[in-house]
Amino acid sequence: MILPCNKSSVEIVEEYAKEEPVVIPTDTLYGLAMSLYGNIEKIYTLKKRNLEKKIPIGVHDGDMIEKIAVVDDIARNLIEEFMPGALTIILKSKIPEITGPTVGVRIPNHEIPRELARRIGPITLTSANISGEKNPRRIEDTMKLDVKYRIDCDELSGGPSTVISLVGRIKLIREGAIPFSAILKIARR
Repeated sequence: MILPCNKSSVEIVEEYAKEEPVVIPTDTLYGLAMSLYGNIEKIYTLKKRNLEKKIPIGVHDGDMIEKIAVVDDIARNLIEEFMPGALTIILKSKIPEITGPTVGVRIPNHEIPRELARRIGPITLTSANISGEKNPRRIEDTMKLDVKYRIDCDELSGGPSTVISLVGRIKLIREGAIPFSAILKIARR
């Protein structure tokens, strides 16, 4: 079922997304989302994703990040400067029984994923495609995934988020929408 781009659609998928994946927009691409506390192996199966590859987690705000990850001053500065936005930060996890020793967190600059996270807690936020296939910028790009609900917000920007690790020294994992040089400038404040 394809739903319109509004908060009423979030209300429709809210209970379902606690246990099952749904396709939602983010500020970059369409994402596959469900509660972090559900059986997220379903995401790996849908995407045909290697279980070794971690899934980023979307949250509503900085307070939600602090509930699931260890946030130091550098992380706090980066969160204040670039979030909501296209930055994923890998931090030491406070819930290693679910995420393993680290967790990648992000506050998307889009009301739909933030509203879903506000309602059900941290959510998975990986691209809504089969692993290795084209980035899903349009809802049509997500149709190979067998999900019940999709929230359609037209064509999205398409650039992936920048991913950095703050476990140990600061390290670039993937350059995306935010240049690493801009991140380093804020991190060194």
